[in-house]
Amino acid sequence: MTGLSLPLIDNIWRVRGEVPIDPAMSAAEAFARIDPLLRTPGTALSDDGGVLTYTKRNPQAQDKLATFTRGRMWIEQAGAGAVMRFDLFSHALLLCFLTPLLFLAFAQMAIAINEWEAAGAEASEKAEKKDEMKPPAVKKLNPVDEFLGAPAPEDPSKKKKDKKKDEGRHSPDEGYVLAGIFAAIYLVGRWLEPFLVRRRLRAALAGPPPAT
Repeated sequence: MTGLSLPLIDNIWRVRGEVPIDPAMSAAEAFARIDPLLRTPGTALSDDGGVLTYTKRNPQAQDKLATFTRGRMWIEQAGAGAVMRFDLFSHALLLCFLTPLLFLAFAQMAIAINEWEAAGAEASEKAEKKDEMKPPAVKKLNPVDEFLGAPAPEDPSKKKKDKKKDEGRHSPDEGYVLAGIFAAIYLVGRWLEPFLVRRRLRAALAGPPPAT
């Protein structure tokens, strides 16, 4: 059961794939061709046993691989040809996946608060039902105050109506809307970013060899 679930969870923020290369191209030449793509400010590179590993710290906006903060690449034979395989990790995809869950939690919190306030209002209403047979008396102004234009006392029954209007004022709609927006961003990014990585690697590998 664990073996079936972990890869699915892992795929939330990891991207794996391959790009075909010229079978005659060596691993050193392939890595040299993609070196300009990886060698950006804040990126540390390591080539160990034919596996190129990189780690990015605070990648700049113009970094074409800024979405994937770390990863590794290596060359494998595939039938009569060869491919460059990659295994990349993205903090951005992980954040976009978790953010909708956060906003859904806020929405559920708003619903819970509304239910708690409604329960309190219902209990208060039941306690006040004993006095419903006696409508609250509205105080009248004395003739002098009325002559001077003083405002009339507020109607207690009107206060109760206004209080009921305030019930359920914590709307979960904003949480649902924001959760939907970030979920859409994640789905688009989960498809678009791997596509861009493959296209950029293919372009780098098909380009002219680096000058020596």
